[in-house]
Amino acid sequence: MKNYNCFIVSCFMLLFSMTASFAQDKEAKITLTFAKVDSVNVCKALVTSEGSPVIEIPVNLSVKRLFSNLALGDAVSTDSTGVATFEVPQDIPSRDGKLTIFAKIEDDENYMNTETSGEVNWGTIVVSDNSNINERSIAAGRNGAPIYFIISSLLVIGLVWGFLIYSVLQVFKIKRLGTINKD
Repeated sequence: MKNYNCFIVSCFMLLFSMTASFAQDKEAKITLTFAKVDSVNVCKALVTSEGSPVIEIPVNLSVKRLFSNLALGDAVSTDSTGVATFEVPQDIPSRDGKLTIFAKIEDDENYMNTETSGEVNWGTIVVSDNSNINERSIAAGRNGAPIYFIISSLLVIGLVWGFLIYSVLQVFKIKRLGTINKD
């Protein structure tokens, strides 16, 4: 009976994997458009599948950052025309003013995971002030470290070496006292 149980469980697992693999068989396409409406940055994501708009599907909007994408709010569902409308904040910092914006469909029951991106000049240009680059600071390297860091590290190193030398001298002193008491 145990052999049959294993066989039945294997069959159920095989059937479940086949039904799960066909759950997300539709492919969606996302098209991004950018516009400035009444001094508000608006991004519209048009979601279509096989030429017709997709209704009530959540779309996530994010902007590219240094290590990963930064989500711009919660997911917005598409309306009856297949468009999800987002307001993009105007204070997102960037080096050259360009932002790479991603629209993504994730974990939907009917459609596969889809992502598209577009670039727009909506970023706030950040100018870094490096006028104090030659000053001593905690984050600086060897040459720019604060004087008290250098003195304290040299003091600690000197104390450790002093303790080691003192210990070796004590060992020799103990050895010498042992030879004197033997005579």
